Amino acid sequence: MAHPDSTPQQDAGLGGPVVDAHHHWMPRPLVERLEEYVPESYRVQRLDSGLCRIYQPDGVQVMTIEPEHYCEPAVQLRDMDAAGVDLALLSSSCFPSWMTLRAARLMNDASADLQRQYPDRFMPMAHVPPFGEAGALEELERAGRELGLRGVCITTNFQGRYPDEAEYHPFLRKAAELDMPVYVHAAGAPPDTRSLAQYDLARTLGRSLDHCLVTVRLLYSGLLADIPGLRMVMPHLGGAFFVNMKRFFHSPRALINEAPEVPYQRLMDQLLFDTAPSFWYGPSEIACAVANLGVQRVALGSDYPASWDPRVMADAVAHVRALPLDAADKARVAGGNAVAFYRLEQTAPAR
Repeated sequence: MAHPDSTPQQDAGLGGPVVDAHHHWMPRPLVERLEEYVPESYRVQRLDSGLCRIYQPDGVQVMTIEPEHYCEPAVQLRDMDAAGVDLALLSSSCFPSWMTLRAARLMNDASADLQRQYPDRFMPMAHVPPFGEAGALEELERAGRELGLRGVCITTNFQGRYPDEAEYHPFLRKAAELDMPVYVHAAGAPPDTRSLAQYDLARTLGRSLDHCLVTVRLLYSGLLADIPGLRMVMPHLGGAFFVNMKRFFHSPRALINEAPEVPYQRLMDQLLFDTAPSFWYGPSEIACAVANLGVQRVALGSDYPASWDPRVMADAVAHVRALPLDAADKARVAGGNAVAFYRLEQTAPAR
């Protein structure tokens, strides 16, 4: 459904649907009452410009929300159309770092409403706390079976735990049962930020390290082998993972003799890596990721509206267009891989 205020949609010229697999949205009622939905020890700062900033108890700024772009579908559609993006897969950025069941129900209901209004443009993720609250698995089931949400968003860590740890296992098994890919967005910061306190490294280097750590732990732990139906999305190209794969799987045994030998190529078929953010990863980094990870495991992602600049999406599309790949492989990265991974073949827009 096109919005009456949206611009004419551009054809990205990539031979198929363009899917932004890393795109953020939050319902306005949640943003307007943020103070009620963050832990008591966290601080919300509201600026005269309208920006909302969230700080951890240790003073680390973990999220910035610009409501006009985060909360307004008409604005997002305008920018999607200008960039040639057909479909946006929506998550709430770092917010699941402190997700509660109360916030999850609000988000899931609002997400279902948005999807009903724009079924061919927005596919919101479900949000639930992965452990710690009774009723979370029931809420995940409601989101998938009743509300029709097609994936679920968590963060790289939650309450100091990582997704390969036992607390997550019931949640991950339920996601696999519901055929819902698990989108693992960066948490606001790693659990331990002492070594990252200077220079605001918790949000830059820290998040990259966390993504890489999560990806390796999932592969080494045996979790993916134990839940073969589980599919997980690693945003930001898995942090530094796409560069350092050989260290984890091809180093001399003398260097990694305590690391488990895992069939990582097969297990990685359960993973999808997106190219966000477009202001960090350009054609050279994405080409490296395609070469190391395999073209079938890389999907376009923008990180819109992390900088609330509409060029974030246009640049993400332009980066794929500039890749040294044939037309068929560019189409896979632009949208085909995300469509296949989320099993959207019956609902994806056609080009």
